[in-house]
Parts: sequence; C-alpha cells; structure tokens
Amino acid sequence: MAIATVGYDKKAIHGDSLLLSLPFREQIQAVLGDRAKPHHPVLGNISWATLPSGLGVLSLDGATEYADCLAVNCADLDFTTEDYSIVGWINYQASMQSQIVVGRYGVDLDGWEVYLYSVNNTLSLRHHHASLVPARTGCYSEGWTTGAWHLFGISRSGAYPLMYRNGEELEMAYTVGGLSDPDACNRDLVIGVRYTKNADWYKGCLALLRIWGGRALEPWEHKQIYEMERHWFVS
Repeated sequence: MAIATVGYDKKAIHGDSLLLSLPFREQIQAVLGDRAKPHHPVLGNISWATLPSGLGVLSLDGATEYADCLAVNCADLDFTTEDYSIVGWINYQASMQSQIVVGRYGVDLDGWEVYLYSVNNTLSLRHHHASLVPARTGCYSEGWTTGAWHLFGISRSGAYPLMYRNGEELEMAYTVGGLSDPDACNRDLVIGVRYTKNADWYKGCLALLRIWGGRALEPWEHKQIYEMERHWFVS
C-alpha cells in the first residue's frame, strides 16, 4: 500500500503565506535553494558546517561572507502594513559590532531588519521610515547568549511585535508608541550583512531560516516548530 505524503507547501505550518524557506543544506555551491513557492534566487559568498546530528548549516566568518537576493526578485518581502513572521536557528559568536541576521532595508530610509548584538545579548527588530519622525522604530529582547543554538521567532502584527526563543514568548522593550510601519523598500534582501554589504557581518551558524507574509504565527506555532526541530540542535 502506498504511503500518502504531504507536500512541503501543504503543511499547515507553511501554507501559501510562506514566502522564503532556506534549509541551508546544499553545502556544495553558492546557490541557496528556497523551498517556499516563490523560489527566490538567493546567492552567497558562504561556508558550510555539519552538525553532529548530520544537519548541514550555513557558517559565516564575520568578515566577508553573506548571502543576498536581488531586489527585483524579492518584492514580496517588502512588508509595510501587513503582518509577517520570521523564524530561524542561530548560533552566533561574540563581536563588538551588531550582526545582521536578515533584512530588506535602508537605515532611516525604508524596510525592516533583524540583528543581534552580543555586547548585551539582544535580538532586535527595526522598521525604517524616512516619511516619519523618528526615522526608525524598533523593539528587542534579551538573553541571546553566544555559542549556543537558539530558535528565534518574530511575529509582527501591528505596532508591538512579539519575539520567541525556543518556542517561549519573551519580555519585550519597544520604542515609545511601538513600531511604525516600514516605508516601502526596493532593496536587496541581505542575510548576514548590513544592507550596504560592507559591515555588521554575522559570525557563526544559521539554519532553517523562514519568512511568512500576511501572517503572524501564533504562540503554539512557534512552540510546535521548536519541538519538531530541536532534535537537530539539542543533544
């Protein structure tokens, strides 16, 4: 008897709202396969690592390595008023600079960005909007220690996005009044580097990066993702 299987895009946790899904499993080339339906062409100057569990992950050197998707190919990741969610596994190393995880933005101009800062172990989300004062608004959570795997999750709905670590909701700090909507952005998606591609390098490993558009994942969904994937990262 044939065994029925559920296609990747048909899984309830993915669905049509999943816009980007990078397993980082190629390990043989600089083209990163997007398993979400848009199939964004993501290229990189990158290195790879393999975990004891056998999972292949992206490994960035904090100096020259990053990945990107040209603006013309990722217009669907230009979030303004709509809900969105971002999830991925991170294991980063200490640095005196902030470290971009992923973003599609220009500082004080437009778009959104997610970055880590090991000096105070924070994960931040910022929106940029030259049309408003102030030109940037943001939020952050604490406790993002270096040298360990964490599943980070962000659910944005309205002015007060929520963050999750390993499926658990975190205490948040916000700009007064919360986050304003980002201005429309026509820029490259960057992974592991500042939008100018010359600073804020990510140092460490990344895995299973995903972005949903028009959908703020529920708390139970963040927990479900962690429980489904933790075996790859937690011995």
